[in-house]
Amino acid sequence: MSETQTKTEEQVREDHNKFVDNVIEKVANNSSKYYIYCPPMNVASGGISVLFRNAQILKESGKSVIMIYEPRVDQKASYDASLKAKKRIDIYEPFNPTWLGDLAEGIELQCLGDGEAKFNNGDIKKCMPLTLNVEDFLLIPEGFPNIMEKTAQIPCKRIILAQSWYYILNSLNMNQKWQHFGIKDVISVSDGITEYLNAVMPGLSIKQYSQSIDRKIFKPIDATDKNPVIVFSPGRTPDAVIKTYNVLKTFYAFNPQFSWIRVDELKGLSKEDYAERLGAASICLYTDEIAGFGTMPLEAMAMGTHVVGWTPLGGKEYMKSNNGFWANNGDIFQLAELLSFAVEKWLTGKLDAEIVQKEYEETLNRYAPEKEVESFNNIINQYKNERIAELSQLKR
Repeated sequence: MSETQTKTEEQVREDHNKFVDNVIEKVANNSSKYYIYCPPMNVASGGISVLFRNAQILKESGKSVIMIYEPRVDQKASYDASLKAKKRIDIYEPFNPTWLGDLAEGIELQCLGDGEAKFNNGDIKKCMPLTLNVEDFLLIPEGFPNIMEKTAQIPCKRIILAQSWYYILNSLNMNQKWQHFGIKDVISVSDGITEYLNAVMPGLSIKQYSQSIDRKIFKPIDATDKNPVIVFSPGRTPDAVIKTYNVLKTFYAFNPQFSWIRVDELKGLSKEDYAERLGAASICLYTDEIAGFGTMPLEAMAMGTHVVGWTPLGGKEYMKSNNGFWANNGDIFQLAELLSFAVEKWLTGKLDAEIVQKEYEETLNRYAPEKEVESFNNIINQYKNERIAELSQLKR
């Protein structure tokens, strides 16, 4: 081998190592960009709230954060425009999550696509293909394997954020796992999800943190300001809605003497309006059978609203005999009976004892905002260190 060839090979090696060192420096110095994929929903969603909460935590710690989304086609507007133009015209629904309030402030939204997109409100936005660098990080919610597949060849650090056990396997093909997309890193939001993932996808690297309850909004309401109202938020499927109303109708059938007690469905509300009505109620009926965590019972406890509910996998870490009336998951008759029992105890003043709120506060202690911020930032720092170690191994 000639001296010229040897120098060329050494130069290639030096250039390669210089590139790797440059990437490592960007990761170490917080020059990475953090992308979070978000479904473009314009109605209240706990899952999207968590994504934006994570974005705010990253932003407040000095990270560059971009929320990315694929706009949804407005079928009717597209049909009408195509008919008029005599050619295919795609019209999209805008993504404007104003219901998030302060959570959405200062977070950059990037529309994914190729070129300009027309929206049904008249806006025209430039949508761009997703381009990530080696030093960047991409967080993907658990129910979007299409995004996992599309990004399989992108050399960034990809992490799945698992908020619901229910959509993990339901969104995948038979015998498919996240490892098939080259992803092994997962952030879980509950004990139940972590246990589930370890059972169905052994070998994942899971880090877990606890979400928080905003105690500035969800705060104790004096018992004298409570109304004889049962609040509820029906599930996400038609079947879940039917079951919820079945529980309530069964409760009234069991207890005609309680016909004067009103029910209030919490749906399509801003966080502030939701909190106001939750806090004004005396009883919260919780009927989410598939929650990966479920914040409604905790928010109710924080406002002194007593909870009667089912016990989905995600809530097992905080649902105890001393902080609510808990029925077997999906058992309509048992839940209706417990609702009757809880209402009777509330009417006789047995639920407004100081010890009850004390139990609520002990449950809520794990879900303090400062603990969430600290825990999530620690996880991100761990990923940074792991990424630096991965990149260091690429040096020649």
